[in-house]
Amino acid sequence: MALTTAYSGAPAGRMPFDNAFGFTFSQPFQHESDFTPANHRVPKVNDEQPIFVDNKSGRALTYSQIRADSLALASGLLSLPNLDPTEIKKLPPTPSCPQGPEIAPVVLIQLPNCLPFAPILLGTFASGFTATLVSPALTADEVAWILQNAKPRVIITATACLEAMKAAIGKQEGDKSFWNGVPVFTVDAVNDTYPLAFSGQSNPQDWRQLLQAKRKPSVQPNQRLNEQQAKARTAVILWSSGTSGRSKGVLLSHHALNFATASLWHDADYYPPSGPQRWLGFAPFYHVFGLCNVFLLGIAAGARVFIMQGFKLPDMLEGIRKRQITYVHMSPPVAVMLAKAEVVEEYAKRDPKTGKNGFSSVVGAVTGGAPLGHEVVVQVYKRCGFRIRLGYGLSETCSTALQRGLGEREMGEQAGDTGLPHWGVEVMIASGEGYATKEGEKTPAAGVDVEGEVLVKAPGLMSAYLPVGLFSGAKPDMSVTNEALTADGWFRTGDVGALCKAGRLRITDRLKELIKVRAYQVAPAELEAVLCSSESVGDAGVVGVYDDDEATEWPRAFVVPAGGKENKSRADLEKLAVELKELVEKRTAKYKWLVGGIVFVDQVPKSPSGKILRRLLKSGAEGTKGVEIKLYEKKKRSAKL
Repeated sequence: MALTTAYSGAPAGRMPFDNAFGFTFSQPFQHESDFTPANHRVPKVNDEQPIFVDNKSGRALTYSQIRADSLALASGLLSLPNLDPTEIKKLPPTPSCPQGPEIAPVVLIQLPNCLPFAPILLGTFASGFTATLVSPALTADEVAWILQNAKPRVIITATACLEAMKAAIGKQEGDKSFWNGVPVFTVDAVNDTYPLAFSGQSNPQDWRQLLQAKRKPSVQPNQRLNEQQAKARTAVILWSSGTSGRSKGVLLSHHALNFATASLWHDADYYPPSGPQRWLGFAPFYHVFGLCNVFLLGIAAGARVFIMQGFKLPDMLEGIRKRQITYVHMSPPVAVMLAKAEVVEEYAKRDPKTGKNGFSSVVGAVTGGAPLGHEVVVQVYKRCGFRIRLGYGLSETCSTALQRGLGEREMGEQAGDTGLPHWGVEVMIASGEGYATKEGEKTPAAGVDVEGEVLVKAPGLMSAYLPVGLFSGAKPDMSVTNEALTADGWFRTGDVGALCKAGRLRITDRLKELIKVRAYQVAPAELEAVLCSSESVGDAGVVGVYDDDEATEWPRAFVVPAGGKENKSRADLEKLAVELKELVEKRTAKYKWLVGGIVFVDQVPKSPSGKILRRLLKSGAEGTKGVEIKLYEKKKRSAKL
């Protein structure tokens, strides 16, 4: 039935209420239900079935061991002094959580993809504490901001991140006694031999001490949360960059994570090929895409996930062929590599007798986190033999929409779309005539094929943003949350899009100024603050420039040198560019670096109120041209189209 207004999707059906640990291990897809169609039922997952396998060493974690070690780690956390999961911080009601979001004492987890990630995160869920996931790529300054706002009571970090973590702790002003009392555990992600036996004689900071803590409190499996608790209690805090330049903590409840898992499986039209799913786990588990699509869904569906700590194209290609991968989760730049990189040809060429190639086990793939051109999708299909579907989602909404179908016909019909809303997800395009601001009001929808802001409503919505300074005793500032959520429960994505008559979503632009670098968000204001901290800079504006070859945006800075551009030679500007490059590298994570280069200009265009006119910087308008200096040499990659 064709749409008459720009609304697509439907409210969710019935789902059990539980904590994220209990739902994940409840074999939720074994029987037909509102979220499990009859043809998506999964056979009982056996206790000895491998779920996570280290792709390099072959060490495997079975279903039963993940469950048992998660409960053991939960007991280890509960045995730590002065930690009580019932010590809840309650926030005021929000449109997506009318009962008021709840935050238990926070356990900070900063790890790359590795086998220990499973019992650590799931053990945190089972213990009743709230987890916050942090990228290992962040600098000490960036981690310090997260520490200041989440105020974790336990820290579990990779050994490679320990020095930056110590520096971040050292930057916390006041309450030194609190930070001196926060236990810090480490995971040697490169050399850890888990799940092999642990002697217990190693350094007391080793995370495995939590697996065998003495006098462990009893943690019973599948402890249930009732409906109100499951919807209110925060399971995980993710970090999403905001236009203010600082990352925002996104509160996702246990029910939100469970719903996201169920919703994804309801629409998993790649199931079943033959036997259980076999996936590569290189999408970061600390990111909402990897967390929901691979980590949680992999356990619930009984998939076998071959974990990779980092992405390398040759390792991925060999992994697909060797492990007979059935479905691939990737970012847009990986799709570009599959379309163009010469090394792919060895795996793409077909055996003249069988007609098969290195990708023949792959039924399909999904990409998310940033736009991907339809031309690349077609190139991969013709070269490798499988379709990459575009998905759409945010940290605040989990997985929102997905293209359907695996064949060439569907691929052509859905060119330019990001698909239909997932099960239980509602999408609406705002009319631009205002938003509901009080109870009883309704946000008006636009017409079909009319562009406007994309709004999302679902059980998987965030319950709130973490108020800045919440744990310092100040009254919770809910203004950022209230700006993002309408009174009638819609999340304002900041993306501009339209819905066609068939209900498929098309994203056309962004209201927000965030730069999408691969699957990560970069706030221009943050980079502008770093640049302007230099005495050599008079003003700065940052925008994203799109790289077709890499299918991503890169940050580009427009800089007004102190004293003016006209007083400096080309050599002077090149020297300043190197200084600013080093400054940004020192202060920010690698994905925020100025790969788009620096343009030295006479002025940064601004509105009368002082707002940077980024659209003028992007379009190369009069007055924005200047001396352009490249900071990074582009990696050469031979193409095979």
